[in-house]
Amino acid sequence: MKCPYCGAETRYSKCEYCDSVIEQSAAETVNEVIQDVTRNIIQSMKASQDADEDASVKKKSTSIILCCLGFFGMGGIHRFYAGHIGTGILWFLTAGCFFIGTLVDLCSILTNNFYDNNRKRISRW
Repeated sequence: MKCPYCGAETRYSKCEYCDSVIEQSAAETVNEVIQDVTRNIIQSMKASQDADEDASVKKKSTSIILCCLGFFGMGGIHRFYAGHIGTGILWFLTAGCFFIGTLVDLCSILTNNFYDNNRKRISRW
């Protein structure tokens, strides 16, 4: 809305520039609230889309299942799935770094801190 005293564009009932109080009708107040809510929804949608762009195409559920196989003697398969071939071989030969590495990886996958070889977070179910 425009301030009737100085002509500046403002979003508040008090002008930010000349400090004059601007009277407005209830309909204008409702319209402002609707615009603010709409603006916030659009911003949160954009933020979630940006977060999805950083996510890997690999599935979190598959990573969890493959990681749990490490507790049954087949350690490192989840690392092959994520594209970490070198550490996958290490995990396979050492039973998941004596199960400690497998446990750490499982916690990392569950907390969305496990990345693929392209440095993209594996977070999609």
